[in-house]
Amino acid sequence: MSGDQRIPIVLLIDKLAAAGAQTHVYQLATNLGRGRFQPHVFCLTSGGAIADKLVEEGVPVTILGSPRIYDGVAAAAMKRFVGMLRSEKIQVLHTFLTSANVFGTLAGRLAHVPVIVTSRRDDGFARSKRLGLVEEWLINPLADHVVAVSESAAVAARRERALREKVLVVPNGITLRDPPPPERREHYRRELGAGPDDKVIGVVANFNPIKGHVDCVAAAARVIAEMPSARLVLVGDGQLRGDLEEQVRSLGIADRVVMTGSRNDVRDLLSAFDVAALTSYTEGMSNVVLEYMAAGLPVVVTAVGGNVEVIRDRETGRLVPPRDPEALSRALLDVLRDPDGARRMGEAAQRHIREHLTLERMVQRHEELYLDLLGRRARGPGGS
Repeated sequence: MSGDQRIPIVLLIDKLAAAGAQTHVYQLATNLGRGRFQPHVFCLTSGGAIADKLVEEGVPVTILGSPRIYDGVAAAAMKRFVGMLRSEKIQVLHTFLTSANVFGTLAGRLAHVPVIVTSRRDDGFARSKRLGLVEEWLINPLADHVVAVSESAAVAARRERALREKVLVVPNGITLRDPPPPERREHYRRELGAGPDDKVIGVVANFNPIKGHVDCVAAAARVIAEMPSARLVLVGDGQLRGDLEEQVRSLGIADRVVMTGSRNDVRDLLSAFDVAALTSYTEGMSNVVLEYMAAGLPVVVTAVGGNVEVIRDRETGRLVPPRDPEALSRALLDVLRDPDGARRMGEAAQRHIREHLTLERMVQRHEELYLDLLGRRARGPGGS
């Protein structure tokens, strides 16, 4: 450790492309490094945009290069990982997502890491049945604690026998920033082809089935039919792009829909939106919904998972049933037709972030958990 008295900690995740859990790891690692901990991020498969950002911030990143967790490559990666945990005297290992939970917890116990924390970021929809059973029956008894990002994720985790007393809810957090200058909004609206009187509905989410883009496009068509000045901006990319492009064409709204692809300037791009939406079928705790709220945007989201824990309907945003384009279109129209009400919801959403969901609060709660578990370990069995 070359004289560094900070506590060495490893954060392990499956990959480091731009996505919600990876962003959370970035936020945690870069902020833990400013306090009592010395973080090192590992990922099982491959790097990506988040890995690059971590390195830029001075956080070491190691790619284990193991696309599976149960073959010869994984065994070699496990051996390297265990050796590093031992040689660096890692005190806390925190894993994110199922593959990392399984791989990391086994490695941590082999390396005798004092504290192992796993995580739950959803209600289990993304877990393969096989890995889910392995995690439930083998890994959960070996973990010291589990961090759930929402009450809904915690409820799902507590259904598993070994986790009933181990789950702590720590919601995601975000940093509030000063609003961008008016010219920033004008710049992005010009880029998106939006005129001064256009109403921009923005959605930031990767194009995968669970995010419900098909419902959002269907709802947008209804909105545009009643409000021709409306246009839809989809920020993201993924496997469903071709299908969504075909849906947009078939609905006759191609001239009112913009697909920007993945962007690294999302926070600034939000300034171009008049309302922001997310139509997921399930959510743990959506980082992008917090981004919307922190930006002071009126939001319309599906009433699933962690969304209902951060959005109070008609106060900090609007909640609609999942898979219901008609209800979604009505809520979007209500917001767009009531600018004063939309502004009040956006302001209330910002206040909620400031009071309950800051990045500083999220990091502090993790630090407190790690220190508490290390203290218990130091005191030994039965210590208090």
